[in-house]
Amino acid sequence: MSSRRRAPVHEPFRFSVPASSANLGPGFDSIGLALELRISARVAVLGAGATPRWTFDGEYPPTHDGLRDEIARGIARIAGARMLPPLDIAVTNDIPLGKGLGGSAAAAVLGVAIGAHLRGRAAEEEELAQTIAEIEGHPDNGIPALLGGVVVAAQAPGEAPTYIRFAPPPEMRAMVVTPQIEMPTVQARALLPTSYSRRDAVYNIGRAALLGAAFASGRCDLLRAAMRDRIHQPYRASFVPGLEEMIALEGPDIYGIALSGAGPSVIALVRRSDPAVGRAIAAIFARSGVAARTFDLALAADGLLASQA
Repeated sequence: MSSRRRAPVHEPFRFSVPASSANLGPGFDSIGLALELRISARVAVLGAGATPRWTFDGEYPPTHDGLRDEIARGIARIAGARMLPPLDIAVTNDIPLGKGLGGSAAAAVLGVAIGAHLRGRAAEEEELAQTIAEIEGHPDNGIPALLGGVVVAAQAPGEAPTYIRFAPPPEMRAMVVTPQIEMPTVQARALLPTSYSRRDAVYNIGRAALLGAAFASGRCDLLRAAMRDRIHQPYRASFVPGLEEMIALEGPDIYGIALSGAGPSVIALVRRSDPAVGRAIAAIFARSGVAARTFDLALAADGLLASQA
């Protein structure tokens, strides 16, 4: 061990947070669900004068400082201005980054959880949810990552989010197809118009209301109609080859298909594991010369999980 490093001053701890898929068609910035694909961190508090250390591994280690910065922002936001001790933070990330699967939101939840633990005062769910929504700017990824399940949320600027969580439908799985396309969220948002026709607004209001009601009642058979959208997917389709064809796919086990978050990943909610659905979506990408990876995922019933390292 380097002479500048010190042994931890107390037992290390660990948190893990799931990926998430937001919007699900019409639920723009308001509806999301958690997916069983996780980022975790093992944290050791070091003695005074020790050198802070970050390490990253897992299937998708970051290629720049964005993930680290998001975790650090979460720690600082909830821990406040107090001087924090030097930390040894080992992050394991299995969430594809920049692919519409809530990687930055999961990192923010991870940071907020670490910060709340370090400040020595327990955080209520409402405080965690508000802090995460403030960091993200919208609640549709962060709160599902915090709580697991399906979340319907509303938030106005300067206000705390109002939300409700539903347990995920017991047999539902998600076939997520992630193409080798770069589509930063900022760029994806820039594609959207600044105003919409009343016809399109009414269309989406009805579908979003139906989407929330379908999850609340367990009426998964309504999702095909409920996941239709005129607010964001038509405008992002030009950057996701074959998106309209993917959304139109039908099959006995398909509840509905949508762009995952801002994309470019595509999510199919299915009755049970069905690799054929993932292959069909990947084949549409392939016809445009785009390679893609398919994930067969459970919906995560648990959000933030804590354990001793």
